[in-house]
Amino acid sequence: MAFQNLQKRLVSALIVIPLGWVAVNAGFSVLPMWLTSHFPGSPRVLIYPGQVVSAILVLMGCAEYLRMLSIRFPRNGFWLVYLWLIFQFLSFFFPSISLSFRYDIYGLLLVVAAEAIVWGRARGRWMRASLLFSGTVFLSTAAFSLMHFYQVPFQKVFEPRFGIPMVSQMGLVTVFLAVFLCDSAAYFVGSWIGKHHFSSISPRKTIEGSVGGLCAAIIISTVGWYLFADPLYPRSLGIVMGVLIGVFAQAGDLLVSLMKRYFKVKDASDIIPGHGGILDRFDSVFFTAPILSVFFALVERVWG
Repeated sequence: MAFQNLQKRLVSALIVIPLGWVAVNAGFSVLPMWLTSHFPGSPRVLIYPGQVVSAILVLMGCAEYLRMLSIRFPRNGFWLVYLWLIFQFLSFFFPSISLSFRYDIYGLLLVVAAEAIVWGRARGRWMRASLLFSGTVFLSTAAFSLMHFYQVPFQKVFEPRFGIPMVSQMGLVTVFLAVFLCDSAAYFVGSWIGKHHFSSISPRKTIEGSVGGLCAAIIISTVGWYLFADPLYPRSLGIVMGVLIGVFAQAGDLLVSLMKRYFKVKDASDIIPGHGGILDRFDSVFFTAPILSVFFALVERVWG
């Protein structure tokens, strides 16, 4: 069974990695110029394939989360949060229709409250509302952070190389590679020499594996920063980025593990053979993207 699962993982990787590389590095907008010029508030709206993929992945992750939440609350109107998410995505690209952040969050509170009142029973309404609200906020924050990587300040630190096909976003490649290799290094090092367990959330997590994942993230981030970041920014910031990725990628993995244990499911879904669901595979990416957005905002403020 383990060998069969490894085969599925390898086949999935051979398909997903090339597609992901193309999506991340595609330097064109999916909306034609003549169409975007008619939208108010911006003479030219650029929506890159990587941003579209990010939104789709988050929506699929949201579907998995709502499916797990439906196990606990089978009578529900959780689909209402999709309307809020779609409006948020449109607001991201077309700021003229956007409300302020506090009003957006208040709107989500209204949606969550309406769902709990209409579909909820006398007991458990606060629990379902809390779980629905926190999960939606987490996933939407991940989506906006991922899509924001195609804008300043990230694009100022890692200047895109549109003149070279399929390697225009090597900064993003560095981030994703650091996240995924952090997960892989933690798994293999933990399986090889791991002896000291450190979390009751996931008994297979070891201190040795965690250190191995952290080291992998730091190495990849440092090398990527040295090769692809603007030399005006201190090279030592690559180490800081690696530490943030190494810590928050593993924290995201633990968070989703805690979520699955709460809902008593092994995997969020089986959409990716050998890996499980979107939340199983991209949990570290979703949890790391927001802290990196904060990091690059601070970098721009201090050194920009």
